[in-house]
Amino acid sequence: MLFFKECKKIIFSIVFLIYCAVMILFYFTQFHNDCSEPKTKPAQNRPGINEFGYVIKEDPEIVMPNAIKGLINEYLSGSFKAYPVGFYKNVRLKEKQKNQVAEIIFELSGITPEELNSFEDYAEGGYLVDENGQVTYQEANTLEFDIPENLSYERFRELMREVDKIIGGGSDYCDAFILGNFSLVPKTLEDALAEYEEFMQEDNLIKGYARLYCDYMGIFLSILPIFVVVSFLNQDKKSRMQDLIYSRPISSVKLIFTRYFALVICLLLPIILTAILANAQVKSIYPDKNLNHFVMYQYMLGWLLPNIMIVSAIGMLITNYSGLLAIFAQGAWWFHSALGISDLSGSIGKFTLVMRHNSLMEQDIFYAQWHNIVFNRIFFTVLAIVIIVFTVFIYELKRKGVINGFQPNFKK
Repeated sequence: MLFFKECKKIIFSIVFLIYCAVMILFYFTQFHNDCSEPKTKPAQNRPGINEFGYVIKEDPEIVMPNAIKGLINEYLSGSFKAYPVGFYKNVRLKEKQKNQVAEIIFELSGITPEELNSFEDYAEGGYLVDENGQVTYQEANTLEFDIPENLSYERFRELMREVDKIIGGGSDYCDAFILGNFSLVPKTLEDALAEYEEFMQEDNLIKGYARLYCDYMGIFLSILPIFVVVSFLNQDKKSRMQDLIYSRPISSVKLIFTRYFALVICLLLPIILTAILANAQVKSIYPDKNLNHFVMYQYMLGWLLPNIMIVSAIGMLITNYSGLLAIFAQGAWWFHSALGISDLSGSIGKFTLVMRHNSLMEQDIFYAQWHNIVFNRIFFTVLAIVIIVFTVFIYELKRKGVINGFQPNFKK
């Protein structure tokens, strides 16, 4: 059967074995190593020092002034940061757009456009290192403001959405990011204890470890499969089997989809193995908990399978032209996606390739972006299938001699 023949070719290739070894090694050095002890109950060991991280609190008195201040500072700096398709973008607005944002700032803060545009003493704040190596935090030199008493929280969120639309989407002010950017407050001991008790509920506990497992494994799973795909497809070129395949009666649809699903299944094998190991690890450190271990596999399939599918699909399409180009393209996407993450426990956009949530806790931050996560995984799954359909089309044209690679053949 063709499917099993293709799987055999993949599994016994050196590149696939290296892929498996790297993924398993990464599992042991990251997840397994970090999760060797049960989560301990928080205790106040250092009074006055925040050591419990941060928590989202959607309090208008916190969100509104922080977001408005951030908007004013970005306006005065002349640029806005955004992640419209998962990549960082420094946005500079046109004059008409700047005027629109200035009018929104006026409604939010009472600062007129004239005051905004005439302010010349803006200085960006942040952590500074002096000549003696001492680190100090300096507040930004910016305009002071008072929020109008008649500005409701609902109107504030509406105006923030307008700003995000003007910037082009994916800004700090969109629904997906605004709370993570402007409502984080240091956790108190009481907050940490409440989060711990919630985490120790059996469903939340296994979900926390499943998220962390997917976070770690998703990093390399967004780049390594491309090497297996390119190596597998290049075997035909090296053995000069391409002409023989073209002459076979098998349809392009059956051939491409069989190869694609063989790649996806084989690439998933070390992930299934590490998921089994992760389940065993969690069980070993919480032997008295009645955990639903199917959760680990549900997260694995929902979170990691779309990564394998999209990387494999892109690899199959571009390798039709050049294997090196496929590796370069995927590497560039992976590199920019990994660098474009503004928070290791959040900031998951609709088009983020490498989704991160590097925390057992902070499930409120994770679920605050749930609609983005669901859209993201469905989008990449569907996109992968669309790319494979297009690959079938290209392959069929090549078999008929209409094109050579992606270069038209005009010879008659």
